[in-house]
Amino acid sequence: MDSQRSWKEHTMTTITKTKQNLETLGNKLDANGITTLEAGAMQTIHKTSGTMTATYQVMYSSGILPTDYISHKNKESTASAEQYAERKRVAGMICYTKAERASLAAKLPSDATDAQKASRKKLQDRATELLKTIRRGLVTQDKIANPQEAKANERKTAFESLQAKVAECIKLMQGDRPFPDDFDHDTAVATLIGYQNKFLK
Repeated sequence: MDSQRSWKEHTMTTITKTKQNLETLGNKLDANGITTLEAGAMQTIHKTSGTMTATYQVMYSSGILPTDYISHKNKESTASAEQYAERKRVAGMICYTKAERASLAAKLPSDATDAQKASRKKLQDRATELLKTIRRGLVTQDKIANPQEAKANERKTAFESLQAKVAECIKLMQGDRPFPDDFDHDTAVATLIGYQNKFLK
């Protein structure tokens, strides 16, 4: 019993220290619209290439959701336009040097080469990838916190994928693209439609 209490106290102490450290880091990023804890967590995840499980745990336990890291334009997002814009701004502060931020703020010349365009795209993607990395980490935490729901969603996703693929096959076979002369087209279409009606409704 004492060892269990000691373990819980140690865990709480660790979480408290992690929160304090993240807030200290976040204060330096002048976050507005998201918490200093979240901003500090973003920086920590960037520095550790997304491997800080404890940071994701603290973020999730603080109410930060995976869907907060989906663009506000997506119907699944739980972020406001202002919040998502701030996450992108903070990601830019973390991922880019001052010179790189100035470069991104300037428009490419109309005669920019393909190499210059590719370099700009690679630079822009750096901050986007940080947001994606954080979302993946929070998705993992969400699955740990809600294992039954995660399993149900996985089954649903697999079923929906099968529905889509079979429907795609039927559409392809009912189209005007040619098939080999020895291919029993009508039987194949009927079989797929029968399968769809029996198993995928």
